[in-house]
Amino acid sequence: MVAPTNSGKFRSLRRRWFEDLTEDLAIRLERLSPAIAEALPEDLGPYDLVAATVLARLAQTDMERQEIAYVAGDLVRLSGARGVHDPQRVGEVEDLWLALRNPSARLLQSWWREPLGEGLLARWAQTRAEKVGWPRVHQELRERWGVDSDGIWRRGLVPEEGPGEDDWCGYFEYLKAHTLGREAEFARIVLTQFDGLAEEIEAYATECAAELASVSHLMLVHREYTLAEALTTVIEGNLEAGGDTLPPDLRANSESIRDTGHAYLRWLKDEFVPRLTPLERAHLALDSPEAARCGAYLRQYSAIWCADGDPALPTLVFTEEDYAPLKPAERPRAVAPDWMGMVAEVFSEAGQHGWTGTVGSQPWWLYVVEGGLESAAALRFKQDGAVRIGHRTLDDPHDMLVGFPATDPDAQNLIMRFRYDEDDAHKMCELLVLSRTGRAQLGFLVRDATGAYRMLRTVSVALPPALRENMRGKALRALDAMTGGDVRKLGVLIAPWADADLAAADTPQEVVEAEQTTLFDDGLFPRGDTLF
Repeated sequence: MVAPTNSGKFRSLRRRWFEDLTEDLAIRLERLSPAIAEALPEDLGPYDLVAATVLARLAQTDMERQEIAYVAGDLVRLSGARGVHDPQRVGEVEDLWLALRNPSARLLQSWWREPLGEGLLARWAQTRAEKVGWPRVHQELRERWGVDSDGIWRRGLVPEEGPGEDDWCGYFEYLKAHTLGREAEFARIVLTQFDGLAEEIEAYATECAAELASVSHLMLVHREYTLAEALTTVIEGNLEAGGDTLPPDLRANSESIRDTGHAYLRWLKDEFVPRLTPLERAHLALDSPEAARCGAYLRQYSAIWCADGDPALPTLVFTEEDYAPLKPAERPRAVAPDWMGMVAEVFSEAGQHGWTGTVGSQPWWLYVVEGGLESAAALRFKQDGAVRIGHRTLDDPHDMLVGFPATDPDAQNLIMRFRYDEDDAHKMCELLVLSRTGRAQLGFLVRDATGAYRMLRTVSVALPPALRENMRGKALRALDAMTGGDVRKLGVLIAPWADADLAAADTPQEVVEAEQTTLFDDGLFPRGDTLF
């Protein structure tokens, strides 16, 4: 804990982590889509970094439900001279998206996709700028990666104005550099002389999520932040307790350590950490006991329901809306998979209720719309990006109404309710997944003249940060109550055979009906009593 850390160690650990990460993802891209991997450009830097960034960004576009033709066009531009025509790329993107919807590597699970895609693009830009300079990088971001100027600045893909990785230093190094020198020695004495203080700080630093603990260079940052915060708090307590009775030299040293400690914490929080990539910042955000519990529950859930390589329920890439430009005789029928049809049969009688679940690792919502005003509203939903999401109180983030903004003409034509059962451990795990992912895939199902259900369209619904935080707190409290705080007990509660009623169901439809029986035991709450 007290050993000085230097920028060389931080830089080498950071480079090694990114090298291992990108190598693993590049191999995965070659396995999932040899055609896309083979067509990657050779003029944009190291192959592994480019391949990993492409895979992460393609996974992110699926989460965001971006139009597949535009994604294929971005691949053509990226490939440059090695590219092929858009139609072939569309098929390759479709195959990759479907493969990614099956459970995959940890960093390709839904709750890591956005930090991974943004983080690797930032890493590529930083690495590339060291070779060709930032003006060339900005040109390549626009012309090859499809990132416009607004996206470049919004993502912070610009020359660094603050400290870089070479400017890293630990707490004692910072004290030594910004004081007369005696303060650092005095701070070491405080750390060693207070009985058990060093061990207590170390124990507190380790109360973080396993995802953070596994990244060595980020644990350096986390440990030094914890050390500086703890010693600064101790020194402040000594100054307050000693008052005017402290000797002048001791008071001066203590005040200098206190002020320099605060300056170091500000330097880390406001200058150094913002210069890291979004992926690294997402790891550093998992620095609390709550984040550790959240990560532990997600690992238990993933091991059972999102095991790498296991097949997921089938989902569609193309919907009825995608075929609208075609003549009626040319349009394929986007028939929903059988499992969606069985869900739709049950929920078509449920009024404004929709289905919630997790497919692969992605949160999905399904909602059955009737022909006429409701289906027309579904075709307009989220076209301008505006969505209205509400729940009764801060204690009910698991029970949401979703629809148009109040001023929209279709505000009363499409109001959907999605509810996660707070007494069901599996559903609370899915709420935890939703809170971490930050968005749900919403599929609108409609019955055609033959009685079969078709997928009208699919959109990605992003959740506000405050709602995500409330969801996480709700899920953690519920899971802690069910497990008694022992994360190891979760596996028994969410195992496929854990629910006796569901286990006794003979058919998939009976499973859906059994879930609905326990899920909706009350009516819709009044719209006037809803907070949006």
